[in-house]
Amino acid sequence: MNPLSLDAPDVVELIRANHRVFLFCRDGARRPIGYAMRSVGYRAAIRRLYFATYAKSAKVQHLRSAPEVACLIGDDAGWVSARGVAHVYQPTAAEVDDLIGESSPDQRVPESVVTKVRDRLLSGKRCFIDLTLTEVRAAVLPDRRA
Repeated sequence: MNPLSLDAPDVVELIRANHRVFLFCRDGARRPIGYAMRSVGYRAAIRRLYFATYAKSAKVQHLRSAPEVACLIGDDAGWVSARGVAHVYQPTAAEVDDLIGESSPDQRVPESVVTKVRDRLLSGKRCFIDLTLTEVRAAVLPDRRA
């Protein structure tokens, strides 16, 4: 299998395990602009990466007017550079439960923060960005032979 495939097990595992993402889109003048983000979930079967953000944020306006994006996912041990298309929407309560849950898998994120994000998603103050990944552009995958 091509190591730069979104279906490659090492690529899927890296995207699932690393929530640190730099998202790049175009601003109102069509200039590139980047945002440090934290993903809330990845569904490999449909190649979708999810984020929660404020509905009134500039990035939401940028993504609605120009949904084509690039992103860098990972950390010092490995990373994936991918392209995709973003869709901004208000999630249902079931989607919030499914993607956010009651607590964060990252122990550095306190329950109070998870609760606040959940409440703001349900109130409409925050929204989801659903990023459908279309291709891997480059990758440095961790060596799992050790």
